Amino acid sequence: MPGGSTPNSALRAAALCAKLPLYRSFRRYGYPTLMPLSMSFVVTDRCNSLCKTCNIGQRFRDDPQVVDGELDLDEYTRLFDSISGVEWVTFSGGEPFMRPDFPEIVARLAERVKPRVINVPTNASLVRATTAGAAKILSRAGDTKLTINVSVDGVGSAHDDVRGFEGNFALLEKTLRELRRMDDPRLTIGVNTVLSRFNAGDAATIFDFVLEHLRPDSYVLELAQIRPEYHNLGDRIAPPAHLARAAIDAFVEKTRARRRRGVARVVSAFRNKYYADVKRTLEVPQGHDCYSGFGTCAVMSHGDVWTNTQRGEVLGNLRDFAMDFSALWRSTGAAEARANVRAKPCHCETSNVAYTNALLDLRGLPGVLYHFVVDA
Repeated sequence: MPGGSTPNSALRAAALCAKLPLYRSFRRYGYPTLMPLSMSFVVTDRCNSLCKTCNIGQRFRDDPQVVDGELDLDEYTRLFDSISGVEWVTFSGGEPFMRPDFPEIVARLAERVKPRVINVPTNASLVRATTAGAAKILSRAGDTKLTINVSVDGVGSAHDDVRGFEGNFALLEKTLRELRRMDDPRLTIGVNTVLSRFNAGDAATIFDFVLEHLRPDSYVLELAQIRPEYHNLGDRIAPPAHLARAAIDAFVEKTRARRRRGVARVVSAFRNKYYADVKRTLEVPQGHDCYSGFGTCAVMSHGDVWTNTQRGEVLGNLRDFAMDFSALWRSTGAAEARANVRAKPCHCETSNVAYTNALLDLRGLPGVLYHFVVDA
C-alpha cells in the first residue's frame, strides 16, 4: 500500500544509516564521491506575489522574459534519469504552480528517482492548479510522500500586505480546505511562516491562528534571509534580533504542546535543533562544517547547479553535461565549488541545508538527541 511501512523501506533506512559516515570522508578528502541526499529544484522564476522579503515577483513583473530558456520537461526527464540515491527533494520557484507542466515534472521525478519525501512550498493562490496538481503527483508517487507547504506570513490583510497580493489570504485558506479533503495518508499539509521585520511584532498572533484554526500537519518557522535566488541583496528584511529570539522561543513552546511520536518526533528534534542554532547565530555568528555541494545542492531554473541557494557557488550547468547530473557532480567545476565550501565556513541557516548538516555532521547529532528527549 502506498505510504505504508515495508521491508524495502527498512532496508533503505539501514542502507542510508550505513552511508552517512562516508559523507564526512567525502567532505574532508573528496572520496568517495557520493550522490546528494537532498536536492532542491527551483523550477521557475514566475511569481504572482510581490513579497516584501523577496524580489522574484517584481523581477518577473518588470521583465517576463526572465523565464525564457528555463529547463523544459524533456530536459527534466533526462536529468531525473541520471539521479539516484536522493532521499528528500524540494521543488520551488517563484510560484511553482504557475508553471503549467509543474505537476508532470514532479510526477516524473517521483517515478524515476523515488525519494522518500517531496516538498513543495507555495503561496497557495492558485487553488485549482495546486489541488489538481497535488492529486496528479500523488496518483503517480508510489510510496513517496508529498508535502505541500503553504506560506502564511500574517493573518488576513496583514498577510496580504507582507506578500504584496491582495486576496491571497482568502485563497490560501480555500486551498488548505481543498487539500484537506483529499484525505491521502501520503499527503502532509504544511504551513511555513517567514519571520521578518514586517511581521515579527505579530508573531504570536500568527502562530496561534495557524495552530488553532489552520491546524496543519506540519508547521515550520524560518527567518527572512538574503539570498541570491531572491534577488534581495542589500534589502533590509531581517527581524530585530530580540524579537526573533522571542518569536523562536514562543514558536517552540507552542508547537511542543502538539505531542509527536515516531518519525514525526524525530523530525521535530531536528527542527528544534535548527531553531536553537538560529538563536545562537543571532547572538554570535559562528561558522560550521557545511555539506552543501556534498550532501545537498540546488538545481536552478536555467540549469545551473548551486551548492545551495544561500552561498550560490556554481558547480556547473547541466546543459553543458547533456543533462547528466552524475557527470556534472563528478566534474572539475564541482570539485572547485566544494573546495570553496571547505575553505569558507558559513553560518547561514537555510533550513534544507541545516537539516542535512545536522544529519551528516556527527558532532551535531547529540544536539538532535537532546531535543528528541527534552522536547518530547
